[in-house]
Amino acid sequence: MEEQSAPSAAPSAPATKGKGMWIGIAVIVVVAIVLVAAVFLGVFNAPPTKVTVLKIGTVLSITGGLAAFGGDNQNGTDMAVAEINAAGGVLGNPIQIFHQDDGTNPSQAASAARTLISSNGIAAIVGATGSGQCSTIVPVAVNNSVVEISASCTSPRFSNQTLTSGWFARTAPSDALQGVVAASYAHTNLSFARAAVLGINNAYGTGLATTFANAFTSLGGTITTNSPRIVPETTSTNLPDYTTDLQAVLNANPAPQVVYVVAYPPDGVQMMKNFNAALGANPSWASIRWLFSEGVYDSAFINPLVAASVDVSAFEGTAPSAYGGLNGPLYSSWRTNYTTRFGVAPTLFTANAYDAVYMLALAAQKAGDASGPSIKANLQAVSNPAGTKVFPAGWAAARTALSAGQDVDYEGASGSVNIDSKGDPFSGYIVWNVTSSNTLSIKEIFPESLVSSLVTQVGAASVSLASQATPIVRGSSAQELLQAADIVVSRF
Repeated sequence: MEEQSAPSAAPSAPATKGKGMWIGIAVIVVVAIVLVAAVFLGVFNAPPTKVTVLKIGTVLSITGGLAAFGGDNQNGTDMAVAEINAAGGVLGNPIQIFHQDDGTNPSQAASAARTLISSNGIAAIVGATGSGQCSTIVPVAVNNSVVEISASCTSPRFSNQTLTSGWFARTAPSDALQGVVAASYAHTNLSFARAAVLGINNAYGTGLATTFANAFTSLGGTITTNSPRIVPETTSTNLPDYTTDLQAVLNANPAPQVVYVVAYPPDGVQMMKNFNAALGANPSWASIRWLFSEGVYDSAFINPLVAASVDVSAFEGTAPSAYGGLNGPLYSSWRTNYTTRFGVAPTLFTANAYDAVYMLALAAQKAGDASGPSIKANLQAVSNPAGTKVFPAGWAAARTALSAGQDVDYEGASGSVNIDSKGDPFSGYIVWNVTSSNTLSIKEIFPESLVSSLVTQVGAASVSLASQATPIVRGSSAQELLQAADIVVSRF
């Protein structure tokens, strides 16, 4: 017998038109939410576009107190750009360079940096000329992911990644090294156990004076009472009298055997004139030895004192090797090329400014991207061994090596320019003295190997701004001075 089929179900009622519409709207909303979320999460974002045009800005002292250096250093950057562009440029495109004058003024330097970033879209800044100006540019560079590389800001203050976040480098050595050399010379070579320090009131004077004091203490010496003493800096409208400062430092008990002075020629001249005038009333001062920083390694310091009948025969000082003409092996040929191009010889730090551009260009070429972050990430790699050696005017060879995937090591006009993780290069130093004809001469040489050994000996704490001796500041607290160091004009 055949099985009976179940009766068919009754047909469903058709869905209403309104219900279908709401379902469609709900689907559209869900899809829209998913798409928006995907965009925010980067699911559909294209890879970031690489920057193929290297844009560099300079903030240098074309006018103001450091104009003697700023103009020539700008020429150095222009020379490097011209050579690189003539040899194919960076990433196949010419470098674009834009210049700003900081007027040797810290606030103007910061404004110039902001203009370069907002108006010209630069990825890197070469500058500033003085440490006071550098202090105001650093935060601008950090906040905008722009690399700052200075050819002449030497304050130890910048050897600090907490401050710079790695966005600052330089092609001139930090005064942290000079402070160690000066302290070692005073304590070890001259056998002095007690020292005092006088430093002018800016980032340069504060940094080097404090570093000397720390290093001298680490070597076993004593920094005497009221030292390091930070004193006013000469301005165009103010010529300080340093007699009060000299009395505070030299009449300490026990008295210092040697005084390290961090100053520039106008300040140094005034200080030594005040010392000479007060010597008759303070006969015990006659045994004091004077040791100076590189800021007064200049005939503009010696000649006015000789004219004023001040005895300069026992004056000595410290300075980076380049100040004494002990340049790298490539400097001579580079100097000839520079002189041919501009009709004048380069001045101090011009080769360093030239090298700064080459390092920026090499970092961008290696990265395949001319953005600030990519330059920052590759700057140390292109300046240090190992790798194919790259030399001034050698851009074509550099491009060939980098295109082949090789590492490069830039050997610059100013020297090897091997920068460390803090962005600092190394340097040898000289001790200078004054000859019988009242001219400056080299007395001793501290090669790089010896400087490296001394830095290791005194320890990292001694070359930082974490002072072991509180600076005595005329007219302001030590804390106020260190804050002011960010905005005050300085030479280097």
